[in-house]
Amino acid sequence: MNQIKLLACLILTTSAFAHEPYLAPLGYHTENTQIPLIAGYAEEALNSEHALKNAKITVVNPKQESSEIEFNSTLKSASVVDLELPITGTYLVETKAQFPLTYAKDQKEWKMLFEVPADKAGEKSKREYVIPDDFKNKKYTSEKITREWTLQSYVTKGEATPLSTSGTAPIQVAFSHHPTQLKANQPESLKISKSQQPLRHAEVNVRAKGASDKQIIQFKANEQGNALITFPHAGEYLIEVTESIDPVQKPQNQYYTIISVSVAAQ
Repeated sequence: MNQIKLLACLILTTSAFAHEPYLAPLGYHTENTQIPLIAGYAEEALNSEHALKNAKITVVNPKQESSEIEFNSTLKSASVVDLELPITGTYLVETKAQFPLTYAKDQKEWKMLFEVPADKAGEKSKREYVIPDDFKNKKYTSEKITREWTLQSYVTKGEATPLSTSGTAPIQVAFSHHPTQLKANQPESLKISKSQQPLRHAEVNVRAKGASDKQIIQFKANEQGNALITFPHAGEYLIEVTESIDPVQKPQNQYYTIISVSVAAQ
């Protein structure tokens, strides 16, 4: 099964946003000369269920030198690769995933459209997407878009070093504290931008390891693209940042930045 068909199955057998991709190291602080990176699609945050195939990881080392590595594992549940750590400091790792979506206008709102038989889709009122049968053979307006995720994380070998890049994500996220030195219950200010401009009212979802999409802690950026978040306890988290979507407006390509972090006790 190819990646696009897999994603369609995941969407249709669970909620529309249940399985999302992530990239994370086995550890965020280390003295080792190498450490595993894990990537996959997960319903429970950071608990990979399906591998992220055919992805290249960009690595920016503490000297701001960039290189690429590829996943070479054959696991079905996760993709794994070694991250070499030859020098001391903080490394940025990043990869991307994307797939096409079709939206259809249902009365005055745009909803995701999937080619699913009515007997498999269930009642319309209980799902977040529409199917052709919902329109009872009437013509409807549709739009094709791409959803793209940029998956990021940071690894520090020895002492943390300053960061001079936020990677290549269309939606850029800058931390007020070093991303490998975050603490529980410590307010963290995120500066969010797109095309070098503050991203007003960006949506920020925080999930602790193992949390489902129903256990998301939601935050929202202000007019200046600043969002103040907190982590309720120590552990691993995913921070997902995206634009607010107005269902009345014509759909456009969607961009998400998902960052895995480790949070220490205060």
